Amino acid sequence: MPGIYIHFPFCIKKCCYCDFFSITDMKNTEKFNNSLIREIRLYSEKLDSKPLVSSLFFGGGTPSLMKPEELELILNELKKHFQFSDDIEFTLECNPGTIEKSKLEGYKQLGVNRLSIGIQSLIPKELEFLERIHSPEEALKAIETGREAGFDNISTDIIFSIPGQKVKDIRYSLENLLKYKPNHISAYNLTFEKGTPLYNSMQSGKVRRNDDEVDAEIFEYVSDTLTDAGYEQYEVSNFAFDGKKCRHNLNYWNGGTYFAFGTSAHGYVNGIRYWNHKNLKKYFDLVEKDLLPIEGSEVLTKRQILEEKIMLGLRCEGLNMEEIKKEFQIDLIAVNQELINHLANEKLIENGNQHIRLTRKGYLLSDEVISKICAEISSVV
Repeated sequence: MPGIYIHFPFCIKKCCYCDFFSITDMKNTEKFNNSLIREIRLYSEKLDSKPLVSSLFFGGGTPSLMKPEELELILNELKKHFQFSDDIEFTLECNPGTIEKSKLEGYKQLGVNRLSIGIQSLIPKELEFLERIHSPEEALKAIETGREAGFDNISTDIIFSIPGQKVKDIRYSLENLLKYKPNHISAYNLTFEKGTPLYNSMQSGKVRRNDDEVDAEIFEYVSDTLTDAGYEQYEVSNFAFDGKKCRHNLNYWNGGTYFAFGTSAHGYVNGIRYWNHKNLKKYFDLVEKDLLPIEGSEVLTKRQILEEKIMLGLRCEGLNMEEIKKEFQIDLIAVNQELINHLANEKLIENGNQHIRLTRKGYLLSDEVISKICAEISSVV
């Protein structure tokens, strides 16, 4: 079942590592919300029915800067053109430095039932390095406030392998976070994305990233610790407790349909991937002219779709070979038999009952494993 992604681009402060589109000038928030509503209305004119969606995700930026009454106006417009399933997963990303109980209660009344809280670290010096606006105390208080506001599905983000970080540092953050029993934890290896201040600092020599051995040691510690605490690692960076997997992201990883609205938002509908303009002025100008703010689109080829299915499947819950054979008319095991045997012998994958998935060791080398499998199919697709 399809999902909807909304990108709210405003932040109080831009973090040094973030390559998502965001701006700190808050003066155009009302204009943005009005334009977003107009964009949804414009897009609906392309629809020949009222799609039923099972997930709604407000990301950013910092959606928790929105007032409940602002969120309500956007939801009212969405409900005119989309049907929400009875058990819809409705996620809103939050920065701990912007959370208030009354605001969360307002979100809850509007149907938000999953909070995604960007904690990132519980060590002051690491938060300072990442340029976060909150303290460790505020981060943990955000979880408490979420519970008090009635949320029983709270996800938290943690970043590991921060330059200079050791296992003892991530141990401190995880041990304290686990005391609050979040339902879901996303643990991301810090990336140095081109164009970010963090990347520029690395290029100039001001910052040195951790070497691969330290990366691997920390990743294994995170995986082992969360697994031992009862969390299921259902994707390289995602861990769910008591089955609380992120339905919205699973739809992405399974190649499902998702509609997208807001600056820089990416969607995938009817085999076509599309993305909106990042420039806020361009976004406003196009919507004011009753034009969709789409910057570009592409029709994925059969090979691209297969490669994405392999990549996303292996990073997530694995590949069903019978489904791939039926959809793409290719026997992935036969094409990759020697390679698959080698990967299984090296304990990088588990191979059984027409299903292949990465092991914990395989997750460490996921990019390499996926690249090799995709290379093997080039001659037949």
